[in-house]
Amino acid sequence: MPLHPARDVRLSAAGLPRAIRGCLPPLLLAAVIAVVWVLPYDWDCDSLARLSDPAVARAGDQCVRQSDYSERLRIIEAGMEHAVGQFLSDAPGQEYLRTWFDRVRFYGPETIALSEAIRDAALYQRAIDRGYAPSDEEVALVRDSDRLRSEHSGDYIMLVKLAQDEDLAGFTRVLSESRHPDLRNLRDNADPATLMASLAGIDWRPLEESLKEGEEYLQSIGVERYWQNIVPAKLRRDMAIDRLEEAVLSDSEEGPFADVVRLGWLDYQQQVLTDADIALTEAAPAYIYVHKIREYLSDLLEAERKPLEDEYRRFQQRSNQRQRQP
Repeated sequence: MPLHPARDVRLSAAGLPRAIRGCLPPLLLAAVIAVVWVLPYDWDCDSLARLSDPAVARAGDQCVRQSDYSERLRIIEAGMEHAVGQFLSDAPGQEYLRTWFDRVRFYGPETIALSEAIRDAALYQRAIDRGYAPSDEEVALVRDSDRLRSEHSGDYIMLVKLAQDEDLAGFTRVLSESRHPDLRNLRDNADPATLMASLAGIDWRPLEESLKEGEEYLQSIGVERYWQNIVPAKLRRDMAIDRLEEAVLSDSEEGPFADVVRLGWLDYQQQVLTDADIALTEAAPAYIYVHKIREYLSDLLEAERKPLEDEYRRFQQRSNQRQRQP
């Protein structure tokens, strides 16, 4: 069965608030936000729609798998649960979180999850076309560092506990023996006593719970599968898109207002997603509709662009006023 031409979409940027990302288990966050099951160019996405992990969409030559969509949906739903807790606690600074929450409720987490997956696939395709795909060696280097960081993340929790116990000797020993890349960097650039004082006020309990949940998730999908298959695919995509963004920003017109180049990146994404050949396969969830995807992504892109444009107008007004002054 062919791809559904009636479902063709033109997609834009999407994202999860930093406040939510910060509260999720580190391993889960890495797997869920970044797992991207994009396939080699010679695969037929519609044929893959009949497999156990079917392709649910296509962006250019990139297929988006059900597993990618499901994991993105999972993290959005977890983010919504966190948001509800924040609202109940009446914590300050919730305006952005509320806006994100209301948008998810309006469009539906399913529509947003699939839109994000296709958006990344489209940008990844453009990055490949422009020659920004990283080498296997580059991907492996970052993967190995991330794995070391993950496997020794318990050292950070131990340091927090030792800091609260005011055990400087134990703190110094753990810090000196840890293979965690970030902790090794801290060890080389900070005095142990000063570092211990900075960690003493951190609550280690949610960190430990997050670590436990992340490890359980890792075990559920297979440790070696995660590090040998899932993480390299995620890194390859993310590194390629990052390089594409850097190239676009460097090519954008610079001026006294720094965020002009950020507007250029938003415009570039819109053009990529407008040009992309995107379709849903027969395996795509039936309750996701193209007109809602387009409406959501248009709304989101405008929401990202508007504050930058507003600030730019204020900058121009201030500049004009200074020029009129004698």
